[in-house]
Parts: sequence; structure tokens; C-alpha cells
Amino acid sequence: MVVISMEYLHASDAPEVLWAAAAVFATVGVGIGAMWATLRASNPKRCITYWTGDTPLLRSHRRLEGGLQVSRNGRTLADPRLVHIRITNTSRRDVPSSAFDRGEPIKVDVGKPILEVLGTETDPADAAPPQESVAGTELHIGPGRIGRNQSVTYLLLIDGDPVYTWSHSLIDVTVEETGSPVLRTQVLPPQLLHVGVSMAATVAAGLAAWWLHRSLN
Repeated sequence: MVVISMEYLHASDAPEVLWAAAAVFATVGVGIGAMWATLRASNPKRCITYWTGDTPLLRSHRRLEGGLQVSRNGRTLADPRLVHIRITNTSRRDVPSSAFDRGEPIKVDVGKPILEVLGTETDPADAAPPQESVAGTELHIGPGRIGRNQSVTYLLLIDGDPVYTWSHSLIDVTVEETGSPVLRTQVLPPQLLHVGVSMAATVAAGLAAWWLHRSLN
């Protein structure tokens, strides 16, 4: 460590020394910021959000009371519901099939027997969704690749009021519930993040140097 004692410097040399020190701090700050941004870009976190909702297919109406029924395969449904289950990969990395520990799928229990998978919607439209299957009251999703910024919505038919329970065995993936459907988000590219952090470090170092200069004059 090098220690500079001000008593050995001429008073007129002090500002130059301080500005030189500030330049060093600025360079170090930019370097640290660049390293942090590079590490963040090379090791981004993987995160999946999910949302569930349902729409009753029959609603009370004074003009249609008792006059409208929904049936499936000859069986009348008392309270048919269209269930929406949406998962979204909000991170900058794909969630690969290998992230499903022991090949275990994401399991969504809706509390009522799933009568039919009516459809699957993806965003972007050309992205292949992970496979799904039905086991009684559960929808099984995966294992399968979920691309970055990809959203998949599964449409189910059930009879009755659903109660949702989620479980998964994903490795190194954060799974969070969201209050509303999350559309595909725009993620800052690593280069832009790198530049932003470097600029912030430079500005902070410049302000510190300016403050030191003002305090000595």
C-alpha cells in the first residue's frame, strides 16, 4: 500500500494528486462494474412464473334459467369450467429438459378431475411447448425445454370449482406465482447491461473526485 502524506507536498500540487487518485478510483470502479456485469451476463438466474384462472361456462341469467346445459360424452356437467394454466420463463436462459430432476414434471392439481385438455397456446407462436399429460386431477407439464421469454397456456375442461396446488422438482430454477398473466418481456441484452454498469461506476467516481476537489478549495 502506498500512503501519500500531504505535508510533503506543495499546496499547489494537492489538487493534481487528488485528481490522479480519483482517476485511479474511476478506473478501478469501471473494472469492478464490468466484471460484475460480465458475471451476471454469463450466469443469469432462471425463473418461471405461473398463473391460474378459470371461467365458468354457465352463468345465471333470468331469461335462460334452467334452459341451458353443457354435456360431454352424454354426461351433463353441473358447473363446467374452462381452466387457464400459464407458465412463463422470465429469465434470459432456457430451462432445459435436464432441469427436471429425475424427469419429474411440473404438477398442477386443480382439485377436480380434468375432463379434457382443450388446447395449448404458446408465445411466441413458433416455440414448441413442453409436453403435457393428465393424471386424474393433475396436469403434468414436462419434462421439456421452456425457452427464454416463452409463455405456454394450457386450457382445461373441468366440472366444479377448482383449487390449485403446484409442485415441481426443477433444479436451479426459481418458481413464483404471479397475480396476472405475464406476457413475453423484453430483457436487457448483456452488452447494454455492461455499458450501463460501467457508466454508473464512472459517474460515481467522478462525483467523488469533484467533491474532494471542492472540499480542498
